[in-house]
Amino acid sequence: MNTGDLIKQLSQRLSITQKEAQRLLYQELDAISQQLARGNEVVIRGFGTLLLRKARPLVDNTPRKNVIFRAAQKFKDLVQSWRPS
Repeated sequence: MNTGDLIKQLSQRLSITQKEAQRLLYQELDAISQQLARGNEVVIRGFGTLLLRKARPLVDNTPRKNVIFRAAQKFKDLVQSWRPS
């Protein structure tokens, strides 16, 4: 699944145009990015948690951060019970 697929699915589920769905998706992704940039955790119940952690510096000692995703138990159970057809 890619961004285009997400936009199509969102537009169908919400009965909105694909352009509106694209704007909605990008607004939400931007809101998540801004919260992470401020050092806040983003918790999406039933899906997971996104947070930043300090990473080892590169050779030039540039400080880095990694985005960590912790899947919620409900999400893990859904993915593990899925079987390809």
